[in-house]
Amino acid sequence: MGAADDIDAEILLARARQVAAVEPFDVTRLPAAEGRARMNAAASPLNDGQPPMAHIEEYSVRGDDGNLRVRLYTPPGAGDGAILFIHGGGWFACDVDTHDRTMRFLARESATRVIGFDYRLAPEHPFPAALQDTASVWRWLADGPLGLGAGGVALAGDSAGANLALALTLRERDAGRKLPAGLGLAYGCYAPGVETQSRQRYGDGSYGLTGERMDWFWAGYLGSEPQSNEAAPLHARLEGLPPVYVGIAECDVLADENRLLAARLQQAGVATHIELWPRTVHGFLQMTRDSELARRAVASLAAALVGFLGAAATP
Repeated sequence: MGAADDIDAEILLARARQVAAVEPFDVTRLPAAEGRARMNAAASPLNDGQPPMAHIEEYSVRGDDGNLRVRLYTPPGAGDGAILFIHGGGWFACDVDTHDRTMRFLARESATRVIGFDYRLAPEHPFPAALQDTASVWRWLADGPLGLGAGGVALAGDSAGANLALALTLRERDAGRKLPAGLGLAYGCYAPGVETQSRQRYGDGSYGLTGERMDWFWAGYLGSEPQSNEAAPLHARLEGLPPVYVGIAECDVLADENRLLAARLQQAGVATHIELWPRTVHGFLQMTRDSELARRAVASLAAALVGFLGAAATP
């Protein structure tokens, strides 16, 4: 079956709009700043017609190497608690603007405040810079500046953001600090060099993300540092984590890697919900403007996170 038959028609339409917005390019052959700018520009058409919010506020949070931009989305009727959303982009690209509609939609569907932030990007800032920035924002939230009430905070992320969400939770567990209410992980990348059937089946470029490009993202992220379990949490000890929602895009080089993570979480005794999103590709949660499957997937993620927050708030 060809790629066009594997992928939902509305997702193909969204991909076509992205291609039309930017001249074809190979990000691995461009200077980092140029490749990053082109990747970000390709996301622009996906952000048309954002769901309205009751309030949107921006903050500046001190990180290890300067201030970090933090954006708070408050939907109408928001209750206690919040979702800290960590954007993907291969640790190389994207920011709160490229994922603006995704976070608005998540806030609307969950009726919960959503916080997004920019972190330092590789290869200029390799591991552990992005994780350190994630920890800075998490600990800023833990200090209570936003008055989130008794509902606590759940973590969510897509792709590289899912990696950072899991790695942060492992770090907080090991330090004996308070953990998020739960994790919502969408088509994450959890270790380099994982050879799987999905990488072979979907990695030729017809489905977007290729295996070779994922290797390139990993090389930029790891830099000269030896691989650690914080960088590659698939290999970490997973016991003692809060409940996890694992969302898997069917037509994704990382699909089987996400199945491996879900299996390891279950073996570690972590309450794990696995959701397979049929006929979807890596990155499709940004396509809620065009794709009903994307809207349903974000709604499912939102429901899981609300459930985690509710359970954490119950005495």
